[in-house]
Amino acid sequence: MHGEGHIPACLPANEARQLAELGLVQALSTGLDTRFGPLTRAPSYRITRAGRSRAQRAPRPQVLLVPCSMGKAEVPAAPAGEMYVGPYHVAARKAAAAAAEAADGSAQVLTLSAKFGLLRDEDPILHYDLRAGQNGTVSPHVLARQAHFLGVSAARVTVFAGRSYADLAAAIWPTLEHPLRGLGIGQHLAFFADLYRPSRRTVLQRP
Repeated sequence: MHGEGHIPACLPANEARQLAELGLVQALSTGLDTRFGPLTRAPSYRITRAGRSRAQRAPRPQVLLVPCSMGKAEVPAAPAGEMYVGPYHVAARKAAAAAAEAADGSAQVLTLSAKFGLLRDEDPILHYDLRAGQNGTVSPHVLARQAHFLGVSAARVTVFAGRSYADLAAAIWPTLEHPLRGLGIGQHLAFFADLYRPSRRTVLQRP
């Protein structure tokens, strides 16, 4: 939850008005300047005491994070869902999608980009070459703002990636789950395959 109680900008205006009518949020201002995008515009609603009480009782959203990849489409720019083509990313994404479906489909799959931070598939990005931990890696401050904008600051987070990406995400979600911690790359890929190809587990477990 935002330290000052600001409501994420991604919340549709009609839903914000409905929450205001219920006394769960209060309007701060009108006539917002959106010239510089949703991440920089002034907040328009703040959660009330009643809203905080309701939020504390509500189920936390679930987020599954997959890493970006050095392997990218040979184009200068593309939506994130089309830009990353590396085999590790593809396997991690398939595993996360399978895990999301198993969790009733409510979990949100996001890509953690070393350069651009938290990305939805539809977010347009430029081609780049950068790994998490290298000079130029997205800062925790930017990640925190993005998490608030996406409404996942208080989410239950699982990272389907290596240590450098898990450490980057832990700056925002210190209690995240990292099932691949301490495992080698081959074990990562086997873990992914077990999720998106369940029949494989049955075969491997046969005596």
